[in-house]
Amino acid sequence: MVIILNYAESVMNTIPTTSKNPRIPYSIVGGRKSDKNLSLSPVVSLLVLNRGGRPYKLEYLKHLESLGDVEIMSVQGPLATYDIESLSVRFPQVKFLILGKDASPGEQINIGILEASGRNVMVFWDDMRPGYRFTERFLNNLDKSEHLCSVPILQSTKYETVPSLMAPSFYGNRLKMISLMPSSNGAETLFPFDYSGIYNKEKFLLTSGFDYNIENQYWQKMDFGFRVHMWGESIAFNTGIKLEYLVEKVPEDTTPDRYYKLFYLKNLIVRFSGDSAFISWSKFLAYSIKSGSSFVASIKEFKNAMKWVEINKYRFSCDARQVTDLWEVRES
Repeated sequence: MVIILNYAESVMNTIPTTSKNPRIPYSIVGGRKSDKNLSLSPVVSLLVLNRGGRPYKLEYLKHLESLGDVEIMSVQGPLATYDIESLSVRFPQVKFLILGKDASPGEQINIGILEASGRNVMVFWDDMRPGYRFTERFLNNLDKSEHLCSVPILQSTKYETVPSLMAPSFYGNRLKMISLMPSSNGAETLFPFDYSGIYNKEKFLLTSGFDYNIENQYWQKMDFGFRVHMWGESIAFNTGIKLEYLVEKVPEDTTPDRYYKLFYLKNLIVRFSGDSAFISWSKFLAYSIKSGSSFVASIKEFKNAMKWVEINKYRFSCDARQVTDLWEVRES
């Protein structure tokens, strides 16, 4: 039994079964297409997330425009500190998504991918710089990829490769994540480090995207990564893609917090047998004791997770333990 830390506040709302119905309002500014592209959908849309409200430099947007025939989208929070209207005039083909309220990175990605015209969506932050161009050959190969997400090689401000391959491992009943250097093209990782990667839009939407109920970035990515693999999809490195950090990345807090409970219920407690997944009531008492929720609240949390698994039970092809066991076999 994995230890659940004692957090009294309940975070279990209804678990979303789709990412096609955003829960927060947003508006769109700009994004005018040229006449020659009105009938064509780009292979790739660029989705830029904003980190910390830092103002865009004109050179940065010019660089994105120079990368090739791609759609450019930028997600902005409700407290953007610069003039979006003037930027949209200066860069008419950049589409700005203005959120009506704060949202986690995963929820921003859900909205951006839903609005994207491209069959694939490259997600990165505004403190990263793509170090390549989208050539016709690259786009053709990308369209043939079977991965839900192709993740890039990440480089620090000193041009050192970031250990961004995330491998799960169980030590007894405790789940641990190991950060490794990307070993080769096609090497699989549990989730996209720092959310960055090229997502296949169709596959992403079919997995329901990121769970907005999990606001902690680490557990949100863990939830997404395990679900992707338990549902038979893959996330793998494409060593031809590189992203450079423009500033030093702040270390991520991986401490189990109140959002860990939802991750635990949707992933670690689920069992797969035969052709479907389920959650057994036999696990409830131990969960109730260790969850930190009241008895009534823990019943609601547990039943919500059971309902979500029941709705999606035939989407599973394995459970979290099997995902990790197969990972260890590949690495051995």
